[in-house]
Amino acid sequence: MGIRWDRYILCAIIFVVSLLCCGYASAQSDTCSTLPDSTNRTYRHIDALKQLSIRRDTTTAMHIWQDIVAQDSTYAPALYYLSLVDGSRERMLDYARRAYLADSSNKWYTENYANRLIYARDYDAAVPVFRRLIRLDGKHLQSYHTLALIYGAKEMPYSAISILDSAELRIGYNSYLGQIKQHLLIETRQFDRAIEEGKRRVREHPYDVEARRALATAYDASGNDSLAIRSYEEAFRLDTTNLETIGAISEYYYSKGNERRMLNYEERLFKSNAIAVDEKLRRLEVYTSDTEFYRRNYLQIGGIIQQLAFDYPNNPKVIDAYATHMIACGEYDYALDYLRRHLDDDTATAESYIVVLQFEHFLQRNDLIDIDLRAALERYGDNIELLSFSGFVHSERGDYKQAIDTFKEGIELTKDKGELSKLWGYIGDVYHEMGEDNRAFKAYRKALSFDDNNILVLNNYAYFLSLKNRDLEHALAMSHRAITQEPNNASYVDTYAWILHCLGRNEEAKRYMRQALTLSSQRDASLLAHYGDILWALGEKFMAETYWQKAVERGYDSTKMEQHILEIKNREQ
Repeated sequence: MGIRWDRYILCAIIFVVSLLCCGYASAQSDTCSTLPDSTNRTYRHIDALKQLSIRRDTTTAMHIWQDIVAQDSTYAPALYYLSLVDGSRERMLDYARRAYLADSSNKWYTENYANRLIYARDYDAAVPVFRRLIRLDGKHLQSYHTLALIYGAKEMPYSAISILDSAELRIGYNSYLGQIKQHLLIETRQFDRAIEEGKRRVREHPYDVEARRALATAYDASGNDSLAIRSYEEAFRLDTTNLETIGAISEYYYSKGNERRMLNYEERLFKSNAIAVDEKLRRLEVYTSDTEFYRRNYLQIGGIIQQLAFDYPNNPKVIDAYATHMIACGEYDYALDYLRRHLDDDTATAESYIVVLQFEHFLQRNDLIDIDLRAALERYGDNIELLSFSGFVHSERGDYKQAIDTFKEGIELTKDKGELSKLWGYIGDVYHEMGEDNRAFKAYRKALSFDDNNILVLNNYAYFLSLKNRDLEHALAMSHRAITQEPNNASYVDTYAWILHCLGRNEEAKRYMRQALTLSSQRDASLLAHYGDILWALGEKFMAETYWQKAVERGYDSTKMEQHILEIKNREQ
């Protein structure tokens, strides 16, 4: 039978550990016993190591170490290993602390305790421990690194720089620590030192793209644009496919207002397959959300979007982005045709149809709405939003019965209280259009029974009650709940002001109606008319007539306005 070398090596390791553990014993046992003693802490500690390393029995090893610590709370080896195997973070930190206090001259105990403090995010306590670790081992690179990061987290950059300078004196120049120091030097506006640090990194690693980017950053921070550009270009020439370099140059040109150059590098990013499409769309959104930037550069941005559409022809988000760009350029028919062509894709969803239908509604293409709505309902007949859109179309065309039947079809398909509340609210709106307000109010109450915070129902129900001069206090309470949820909605504030007017509280009504007019960027005709009524009630007759005239200029029917003014004047006689 051959020699089992693995067991032989294990025995040798245990023998060495036993010698080391003799040195860890307390003052009462300065030397190891020549004979095994089952009660001796060192012997039991070795047994625990056997359980852990040979039998993989962590539980038994833990129990042995816990028993040792119970007999001698300062036995450092057992405390150290308990800090490694105990499952509780709090206890692991406590064991590490006790091992360190028992023998603070031991490098392993000190490093273990320092790291446990980092895990616990107790940076204040970690600082002196790491400083002691550096005194124990002045060439331990990780200690300098961690201590510098701690000072950085504590917003003490000068202390971090001092530690890194100390590391360089003791162990020589290290490129990674130099990178951290360079960043801190820029942060503390020590630009000359940051540039020198960057030059040193480039000398040490002339083909390191990151080193040249860092030097460019230092030049940029110091205001030396020509050298910043040169360093960026050198980094780019070293690796024209490095995405971090391309992104850094793009950001640099953007910060300098050179939009054309920035977009040139953005185009490179968008051509890369290493960047996920969602990240590309995120970047696209950044510079299309800035209207002026988008307007100035729409040709280049359009080229980027076309590249996206070419690379991801069936991605719904890309399709939407490309169509949105066409719409922004005024190419409505092209955009609509593009969107409709993609309705045949396997990836087309109910939402895809809804986008197209809403666009067709905006363009008043009723012929296409009928075709696409029919196709959408054939594929997604149980989609509540599609059914709701269908109901709106019927309602707009005056087919109220079909509209209500469509909304009720949606009610049969869902148990979601939010959706049920919306659908009953839509039914209430249709009944109001039909002039059947009692049935409308009943539908609104049904809607609020499913969601008493349905803001649209709260507003509409309150306003229509005020038109009938019914339950005005209840209407005011509902309207108040609506403006509490959306205080910047001009229509909702208008409703609240109008109900106050109906209650005769015209001073309050005037204040809220002025707020509504401020919030309404278009100065809606109905708001102007309401404000005129409130001013008339307050005796400000000249200004009331002025606002009534403004309402007509904004589209309010002049004949109806004349009749309305006549009715108001007749009531005063």
